[in-house]
Amino acid sequence: MDAPTLQLFRGDDCAGEPLPVRGVGWVLRWAATLAVLAVSAVILTVFAYQLSAEQALARAATAGLREATLPRATSGSVEAVVQHQLANHFALQRATTILLERNGSPVKGVVRPQLGDQFSVTLSAPTRAAQPSWLSAFVPWQEHAAIATRIERRFGQ
Repeated sequence: MDAPTLQLFRGDDCAGEPLPVRGVGWVLRWAATLAVLAVSAVILTVFAYQLSAEQALARAATAGLREATLPRATSGSVEAVVQHQLANHFALQRATTILLERNGSPVKGVVRPQLGDQFSVTLSAPTRAAQPSWLSAFVPWQEHAAIATRIERRFGQ
């Protein structure tokens, strides 16, 4: 029997596909892409929470304005109706400031609506009350921002 002969292996003889090389540039591009996507997701999430809070405040202000036009309404009953409407949003309910005005003047006590009176209910709350605390850590630039809504109606129309 003949012994097998040894052959020299040369890299040129291999006809394989080249392996992709992922360098620092590739890693940095993907890191930047993921950072932009993460920031966009946070901004959209904050926007969704604030939009939901603004709609809840608008519904509560509308209910408060309806209460203000009732014959035996008081500023306390208007505040109670607004607080009741915000019951599902605990942090928003606690942080909301309520202002009831008749003909541009704040009303305290009995409202006594008269034909032609202009009533308005203004609700405002800090944005941090509209979103979870973990999300507030990602948007420190909105720490002092507020969400406000104002509903007006002329009594008798």
